[in-house]
Amino acid sequence: MGTSPNALDTANQRDAFAGGLAAFTNALTEAATRGEVRDVCVAALPGMIRTKAFGLYLFEVPFEAPSLAAASGVSDRFLTLYEDFGRDADPVLRNVVASKKPVHSSGLMSETEWIDSPFFREVLALHDMRMVLEAPILYRGKVLGTLNFADRDQNAMSTSMDHALAVVLGNMVGLAVGGMTERQEVVTDRDQLLEAFELSDQAMVVSDTKTGKRRMNSAALDMLRTLDPRNPELWFEELMAAARTSTESHCQVFSSEVLVAGEERRVILRNYPSILKERNVLVSVLHLSASFQSPTALPAAWVRELTPQESKVTGQVVFGRTDEAIAKQLSLSPYTVKQHLKAVYRKLGVHSRVELTRLVLGAVESSYATPFTRQHKSNDRSQP
Repeated sequence: MGTSPNALDTANQRDAFAGGLAAFTNALTEAATRGEVRDVCVAALPGMIRTKAFGLYLFEVPFEAPSLAAASGVSDRFLTLYEDFGRDADPVLRNVVASKKPVHSSGLMSETEWIDSPFFREVLALHDMRMVLEAPILYRGKVLGTLNFADRDQNAMSTSMDHALAVVLGNMVGLAVGGMTERQEVVTDRDQLLEAFELSDQAMVVSDTKTGKRRMNSAALDMLRTLDPRNPELWFEELMAAARTSTESHCQVFSSEVLVAGEERRVILRNYPSILKERNVLVSVLHLSASFQSPTALPAAWVRELTPQESKVTGQVVFGRTDEAIAKQLSLSPYTVKQHLKAVYRKLGVHSRVELTRLVLGAVESSYATPFTRQHKSNDRSQP
């Protein structure tokens, strides 16, 4: 006859059962794989609940072959019969999956009906199992498998206390297996994203705004080493400081002129804080392109319209320089700068320095558009 919590008459027996339950719980929390969960169950549960046989089944689809199975107290032939015939014919399993509650065979039919059932005749008769209790292994409302107990005594494990224990055990195993599955899915997603991040030819840096920790992909490191071979990380920190990053804006754009191998180039930095406030994440996207002072920095259609000097004046205006500063930079008279600027306004259809700056930066944004830019375009904020 099977032994249940109701049959624990002495204090020693109750203490032993409680100790076994505590040890079982501790072992489950330490299990790192589904196989380890299986081993914990097979080692602990038959000693805690002394029925003739015990089984553990984990499955993706309830009436298909389980992804993991273990049993004690039955022969290999019994297990083969159950998989070949019994699973489809098992009335207890059908009711467990439908109700998501423990089901005892005596609650489905009389002992005579049970013995006459195809399930008993084809499978259980091999060990004369006149009682079956199956408890669902649940996680977030989904049946992940079952804990199966069987005995020759029809009334074994039939009390409400037995059913309550079955619920607890099923939920404990469900938490271990379900949580493990979710963690593995998160790890898989993380590894795939990290691989895509590392393999991307787009230079990106992901920062934890709470701890200050940064992760640079290979493209970002290569670009930063081009800008400062001796200390690329420090160069990036100084760029971030100059950008005055704000986590209140969905996208911040910052441009800086740099010298690379004696050639004037332009670094464009775009910072994208996480949409979710509780996530302390900032994604920085870097582009290295021609200087604003270079005609190649402007769209081809504009280059055809503007003279080289007009293109240079346009680049200087975008940086917010006055006519006098532009004249000094380009070795021109302020009057010549004004004339070039009037020609640029006319050719590009703008009427002020502000309109010209917006037009140029808008063209730059379009040429280096990213998924982040498209998603948050209406919230972009540029800082010349």
